[in-house]
Parts: sequence; structure tokens; C-alpha cells
Amino acid sequence: MIVTNVQLDKQRWDQRVLAEQPEGFFFMLSWYLDSVAPGWEAYVIGDYVGIYPLVPQQKFGLSYTHMPFLTRSFIPIGFDEQQTAALRQYLSKRFSYLQLAGVSLDVPYQQQIRRHQVLDLANFDLSQCSENHRRQYKKASQQGFEMDTSVNPKGLITLFRLVKGAEFTHLKDADYLMLAGLMEEASRRGYLRQFSLWNKAKLVGAAAYLEVNGQALYLKGAIAPEAMKVGGMVYLHVEAMMTLAPTCSQLDFGGSNAKGLGEFNRKFGARDVEYLLLIKNSLVKPLAWLAKRKFG
Repeated sequence: MIVTNVQLDKQRWDQRVLAEQPEGFFFMLSWYLDSVAPGWEAYVIGDYVGIYPLVPQQKFGLSYTHMPFLTRSFIPIGFDEQQTAALRQYLSKRFSYLQLAGVSLDVPYQQQIRRHQVLDLANFDLSQCSENHRRQYKKASQQGFEMDTSVNPKGLITLFRLVKGAEFTHLKDADYLMLAGLMEEASRRGYLRQFSLWNKAKLVGAAAYLEVNGQALYLKGAIAPEAMKVGGMVYLHVEAMMTLAPTCSQLDFGGSNAKGLGEFNRKFGARDVEYLLLIKNSLVKPLAWLAKRKFG
């Protein structure tokens, strides 16, 4: 049964997500989805026994879906084998272009193995980090940085655009507004943890995390070049990890399939977690080419 956004019992939805708490459950919370994919709808079985979010879009009369910005995967919750098969059939029939992670359609579409990193925080200690990360942390701790834990979405986003904007040209004003909205909503709910580095009243580093139900998600961060050179990003992460460890069992580094970023995360003692990205592109040319160019 397809349930529209306005008809969803979002309290019941979030209860199911938090009770099951699959890998990457943050991305399936109703308030998270409302922030990054307004108008999302859901495939629901019974009294929210089975749930799966959908982000349908239309263009040129064709229906398509893909993983929204700031998400990684959607895991079907509460589906048995027969219900999962029905969900797969529904998705395959409904969408001419489909890019989803977390569910396999068992069909000959393009499949990619992706990776992200997860760090067990229960017994986190600086000693489990690589020698290079320990050296970077020590160097940064001697720079006289001031650490601030107040919530400051605008500061983080401004810094990110300043130091990363030229690299991430695919991110537009709407994407940064979406990130700001997500951070503000998470802060309103008491889930946002932000750590910022200051050098003589200048913001030189910031990292934001979500803390929900005993787990943490690294949301976004940025570091100025002068602070990066002296280990500022390692210092930010380690300080956050030590602060989060007493109340969080795990830190999810988010989408970290890039080789260099994955290696950076593993040096904290994080481990790889694999997930499947499925791509179906049955659009006619040139729409098929346009979709591939836009979504990969």
C-alpha cells in the first residue's frame, strides 16, 4: 500500500525505524526525510509492520527515483521474503530510471558494490588510531585552538563552501539550504552535535554529527587549509569521538566510498561496511544519457 506524505503516521513510522534500527537508519527517520526529500511517500504493509520510503519524481511524463542528497541507502524494514519480492516488482515496474541502495531487485540491472565506514565507540581510545593520526592529533592539540561545541550551522556551511565549493561544484544553493534546514531541525530535536575550531576568533574547522538512539552519524565537516596542515580534522574527529563515546556505541561516517576518505576514516580504527547500489536506466535516448550524467 502506497501512503502519501500527508497521510503518513510519522510517529508510528519513526517508532518502527528506531525499534529495528538497521544500518543507516538515520536516513529513514521521517524528520530527516522531510528535510532532504520533501513530499516523500512510503510503501507500507499493515499497521506499519513493513515500511520502505520512496522518493518519486516526474520529468517529461516519466517516473524516476534516486537516493536524495545527504542519504546513502534505504533498508526495507519488516518485510518477509514474499513481501520483499512484491516490493522489488513494484519498484521495477514504477520507475523508468532507478538508483537505489539497500534493496536488490534481482534483475540484470547495473549493480555496484559501495563502501562506507563505521567505528565502534564503546571502547574508543586514541591508541587505536594509526600512528599518523596520533601524531596529527598531538600536533593540533599544541596549536592553541579553541574548541566550541555550540550549534552553528551557518558557520559550518560558510566554511565548507569556502574551502570545498570549487571541488564540489555539483552542490547548488538549494543543496546548502537543505543541509542548513536538516541541521536546524536536528538541533531543534536535540540530536545535533557540532564541534568547531577557532584560531584567534577565526573559524578554521567545524564538524557536525547526529546523535540518535545511542548511535552517531557524521553529517558534514570542513577544515581551513592552515588547520588541515597541522591535523585539525583529525583533532576535531577525535575530540568528537571521545565526547560521543559515553552515550554512543557506534559512529557512522556517512557516505565514504572515496578511496582517500575511506582510508582517512579507517585510520581511526573504523571498518568497512559494504552495500549495494542498483541502477536501472530504461529511458530512451537522450534522456538515458542525461540521467546517467546527472545521477551517475
